[in-house]
Amino acid sequence: MDVKKAAGFALGLVGAVLMWQTGIALAQYFHANGTAQFSLLLFDPQHSLRMISAMAAFLAGLAALTEREGGAWLSGFAAALLLLETLALLGGHGSVFAWQSEAVYLIILTSLFLTMVVAKNTGRRQSDPVPT
Repeated sequence: MDVKKAAGFALGLVGAVLMWQTGIALAQYFHANGTAQFSLLLFDPQHSLRMISAMAAFLAGLAALTEREGGAWLSGFAAALLLLETLALLGGHGSVFAWQSEAVYLIILTSLFLTMVVAKNTGRRQSDPVPT
C-alpha cells in the first residue's frame, strides 16, 4: 500500500469518527430537547461545519483509496471547514474543552491533507502500459 492510499484510509477513518461523534451529540440533543429546534441546530457552526467536514474527509478518503482525482483537495476542503469551526468556537469565548478536540482533529486532517498533496503515487494502475 502506497502513502496516498494509507493517508486515504486514515482520512476515511477520521471522517467516520467525526461523523459518529457528531451523530452521538445530535442524538443526545434530541433526547434532551426534542426535535422542535432542529433547524437551529443544523445552522449551529459546531454541528453543521463539523458534519460537512466529516463527510468531506470521508469522501476524500474514499477518493484516495480508489485512486480518483481530487481526493487531496477534498481533504483540504475538509480541513478548511474544520478550521472555520474551530475559529467559530474560539470566537464564541467558550471553554477550552469546546474547541480542544476540534484543534486536535484539525491538526490530524491538515497533516493528512499535506501528505496527500506531497506524496507521489507509487502504485501503477492496471490501465497504464507496462514499461518495456
